[in-house]
This record gives sequence, structure tokens and C-alpha cells, in this order.
Amino acid sequence: MWQGDLVVLRPLERGDFPAVVRWSEDPELSSLVDGGVPETMEECEEWYHKAKSDRYHQIMAIVTKDGRLIGDIELNHITWRNGHAEMRIRIGEKEYWNRGFGTDAVLTLMRYVFTRLHLNRLYLRVYSLNHRAIACYEKCGFKKEGILRRTDEAGQRREIILMRVLREEFERHQGRPPKGSRRAG
Repeated sequence: MWQGDLVVLRPLERGDFPAVVRWSEDPELSSLVDGGVPETMEECEEWYHKAKSDRYHQIMAIVTKDGRLIGDIELNHITWRNGHAEMRIRIGEKEYWNRGFGTDAVLTLMRYVFTRLHLNRLYLRVYSLNHRAIACYEKCGFKKEGILRRTDEAGQRREIILMRVLREEFERHQGRPPKGSRRAG
């Protein structure tokens, strides 16, 4: 378990599956996530087993200090030789949006990635319309690297922003948002 100021990151458990499925059924949340999240209990079981047996994939639950499950955070495509990993986060309980929980979860994961796993680069993809998430990532030190454009299932064109943070950048800021920045998340 890794503790932040507001959250604890712990391994995902089977008892978390109903919340994961509920979040996947929420249309607003689904519009912000680029697929890859389980939508049924069976898919949760597969997702969980894949992560448990795959050294290139890790899933953690985001839990408040008082023990409430509020989201999940995932590392995928971990390349141990190059020291890279892709991150995905979802705060599923909306009453925890805009209160710093997402920012704290990202910073806590970054401390884990750069100090425990000794990776060199953490990257992510985010929809350009997800301004709240982009602000959170920028406060945590992520920088924009590029843009992908693609058409979604409904035929609408969407832009995906590619962002990354390097270990030396994280170490310079000691895993904290720059002074004067307001927490988002």
C-alpha cells in the first residue's frame, strides 16, 4: 500500500468489482475513459487475473483515508528494460471530483513508479475535452507530447492528448505540485 495525503493505493480486490462495474456503466465516466475497463463482473474477473499474472500490468484501488473505495488506477505496458509505463486513473465516485483526490492519487502513484519500481517515464492518454484531468496531470508535472485524432464509435472525431513525466522532473519537484497551484482532481 502507498499512502498519499488524502488517499491510499492498495491492490484491487474482488470485493471492489461491483463498484468498478457501476463506474463502467456511468455514461459520463465512460465518455472520459478510452476503453479497456471492465463492464461486467466476468470482465472484472478477467481484468483482475490478467493484472495479477502479468508483470507488465498493475491495478490498484484508490481508497480514502477512512477506507472508502473511490476509484482505480492502473499501470499498463510496463517496459522494464526501458523503464516506461502507461497510467490510467478513474475517480468513480463523483462526490470526490474537484477535491484533490485525483491529484493525490496521481502523485502517490508517481512516487511508487519512480522510487519503488525505478521506472524513468510515466505516460498517459487523455481526451482533449477532459479539462479537469488535464489540469490535474499538469499540476503533477506531466507535459504534453502530442495529439492523436481518431473517430469514436459514434462517428465523432476526438482528440487524444499524449502526456508524460520523467523521473528527473518528478525528483526536481519532489512529487509535489508547484507552489501556488490549486489542487484539482
